[in-house]
Amino acid sequence: IIILPGTLIVTAVSYGCIIATILHIPSPAGRRKAFSTCSAHLIVVLVFYSTCIYRYIRPAQRGGQDSDKVLSLFFSVLTQTLNPYIYSLRNRQVK
Repeated sequence: IIILPGTLIVTAVSYGCIIATILHIPSPAGRRKAFSTCSAHLIVVLVFYSTCIYRYIRPAQRGGQDSDKVLSLFFSVLTQTLNPYIYSLRNRQVK
């Protein structure tokens, strides 16, 4: 109960600071590139935290083991699988 919201708050504050810094970049091309990088990270973070939060907030009688299996796949496999694809697609050499 303490760890998940605590890390979520730290992550949200961190992204808030990053976005505030990006907004101070004078060139539109620089802002676009920074937001592009930040959005790739944010997608993975959102998938990770949304599965965690849904798992612990939902009522115990809803879902069942099948739902838990799907959530654990999202939590453990999908976030790890997305990382190489997101970062390699942004790589100029891969393009």
